[in-house]
Amino acid sequence: MESNEKKTVLITGATSGIGKALAHKFAGNGYDIIAVSRNEDELNKITSEIQNQYGVEVFSIKKDLAQDGAAKEVYSEVKQTKRTVNILVNDAGVGQRGNFVDIPTEKDSEIIHLNVLALAQLTKLYAKEMVERDEGRILNLGSIAGFQPGPMMAIYHATKAFVVSFSEALATELKDMKSAVTVTCLCPGPTDTNFFSRADMENTNVVANKDKLMESPHKVAEEGYEALMKGERIHIPGASNKVMTFTRRVIPKSLQAKIQKKFYETHEE
Repeated sequence: MESNEKKTVLITGATSGIGKALAHKFAGNGYDIIAVSRNEDELNKITSEIQNQYGVEVFSIKKDLAQDGAAKEVYSEVKQTKRTVNILVNDAGVGQRGNFVDIPTEKDSEIIHLNVLALAQLTKLYAKEMVERDEGRILNLGSIAGFQPGPMMAIYHATKAFVVSFSEALATELKDMKSAVTVTCLCPGPTDTNFFSRADMENTNVVANKDKLMESPHKVAEEGYEALMKGERIHIPGASNKVMTFTRRVIPKSLQAKIQKKFYETHEE
């Protein structure tokens, strides 16, 4: 395992779900944390929680990354602290269930801005620094949703397809540059977080069957951390998710879409 003395990880979406679980995992391994979230109360909670439990430093930044210029503002605020970001974790993301034609354009823009633009902008800013130092790691939160179309979650699936493609391309560029910087895309399946309530998905088949379909955020974070440290490009937690992703690559897109839509349809007793 590499030395992590006095190293710092910046985590977006650090106050809930996989992001929070990753914050605990990194802190447990001695990393100082820069936690980014738009929820100030939850930022205060996780700051106290992690500092008291692990004795590392936590610097919190309240920022809505779905807003124009927010990624650069985060970068500037971190610069003022004189901290070096050794690891960037782009975890923050949202979705919205519904037919594409019925979802307000403003919601589409929010999802794209947070899931795509903020992720790409933060990666650009920190990848440049990492390449100059020839040291650093980037963990992008993709999803198995990035490997197939998702009717009733069309924009969300499209944004995760971007994250997967972007991460693989950047990893190749860095390798060709003979840089020591690595990029890992963590692609979990359904995970037991507040994502589903925020996306108006509480009455769907996927949530009704969460005991069978969902992993815990802590397990996903454990696997994501290990994959990052090994320098893996793509990591899909869970054997069933790996099989599902592989299988769907060899069946028609139209059938993939129909299968996926079943998960998002309203659950009937």
